[in-house]
Amino acid sequence: MDGNEDNKRPRGAAGRNGFAETLAPAPAVAITPLSRRTAAEQAADVLRERILSGQLPARTPIRQEHLAGELGISRIPLREALKQLEAEGLVTIASHKGATVAALSTAEIEELFELRLRLETWILGLALPHLGAADFAALDQLIAEQQAPDNLARWGDLNWQFHEAMYRPANRPVTLKMLKRIHDNIDRYLRFEISSTNGRARALREHQTLLAHCRAGNTAKALDLLEAHIRQTADSLMAKLTSRAAAD
Repeated sequence: MDGNEDNKRPRGAAGRNGFAETLAPAPAVAITPLSRRTAAEQAADVLRERILSGQLPARTPIRQEHLAGELGISRIPLREALKQLEAEGLVTIASHKGATVAALSTAEIEELFELRLRLETWILGLALPHLGAADFAALDQLIAEQQAPDNLARWGDLNWQFHEAMYRPANRPVTLKMLKRIHDNIDRYLRFEISSTNGRARALREHQTLLAHCRAGNTAKALDLLEAHIRQTADSLMAKLTSRAAAD
C-alpha cells in the first residue's frame, strides 16, 4: 500500500485505530421543526384546557397576537395549534375573521351522544372478556377519585378516564381516539349538567353499578346500563340546554 491509503478511504470509514476518522456533520435543520412542533402542541394543550374548562366560552374570538405574546411563541406554532383544535372541533377558523371557539348546536350535541351510544356499547362488548385484575384496580381508583367532594373541575377528565379504562382492553385505538374527541366536545356542555351535586351523584352511582356488572362478567346488564347511562345523560343535558336557550 502507498502512503495515500488514508486519502483514498471513504469519508467516515474506519482508520487504523478502528474508529471513524471523519464524521459527517449532523443535519442542522432537524432541530427547528421539532422545537416548533413542540411549541404548537403546548399551545394546543393550553387552549384546549381553557375551552374545555369554560374559561373560553363558545364563540369567543381568539386574539392570536395577544395569545402568542402570553405564551412566548411566534404566531406560526400558534396557527398550527389552532389548526389542530379546528380538526378536533373545538375551534372555527374563518378567512379574514380569524379563529373563534366553536359552538355546537343542540342538534350537533344530540348527534354526538348518538355516536357515543353506538360506539361505546360496541367497544365495551369487545372489551368485557378481556378486562383483568389490573384494569379493575385502575377502575376502582378512578371511582375513588370521582367520590372526592371537590372534583368538579376534574370531572370531565375523570369521566373520560373511567370510560377509556373500560374500553382499552378491546384494542381499538382508532375508536378510542374518536371517542376522546367526542367526549372533549361534549364535556364543556356536560359541565352544565354535572355542576349540580345530584348530577355528579347519579353519574357516580351508575359508574359504580356498571363496574360491578363488568366485574361479575354480566355482559347484558353492563351493556343495558351503559346505554341507559348515555341516554339519560343526553336527555338531561338537552333539557337543560333547551330551557336555558328559551330563557335567553
